[in-house]
Amino acid sequence: MLLTVPQIKKNYIDTGKVRYIFRNFPLSFHAHAQKAAEAAHCAGAQGAFWPMHDKLFSAQSAWSGLAEVTDIFTGYAGDMGLDAAAFRACLESGQFAAQVAQEVREGQVAGVGGTPSFLPNGQLMVGAYPYSEFEKRIEAELTK
Repeated sequence: MLLTVPQIKKNYIDTGKVRYIFRNFPLSFHAHAQKAAEAAHCAGAQGAFWPMHDKLFSAQSAWSGLAEVTDIFTGYAGDMGLDAAAFRACLESGQFAAQVAQEVREGQVAGVGGTPSFLPNGQLMVGAYPYSEFEKRIEAELTK
């Protein structure tokens, strides 16, 4: 899956053939998934959504078992050169909690029940698919 998204980005998103819309879908059985989604949005308020998203995903084993994650997430923000105090204030305030909750509701309405899930032109795909499967589905939609 890690190689699939860059290929889709290069061949479809960057060329303007496909619009990519990302929505969070924190799973309830992951203790800090909601807060991690909020952290990505707080970083996004400073122009670093994807760097924070990617850091949180790659470092998940370092923070998923902790009792509290604000300090570690704030440390990541500082390491990225973000205003750590503003980031912490955002995260502690729950500024993006309602937005993340709305994204979950929208996903549920669309039939999403797990991650990763994709909706190319409304066609639900749940799981990690190879690039060739995305290419087949995208090309079929583009020819309509």
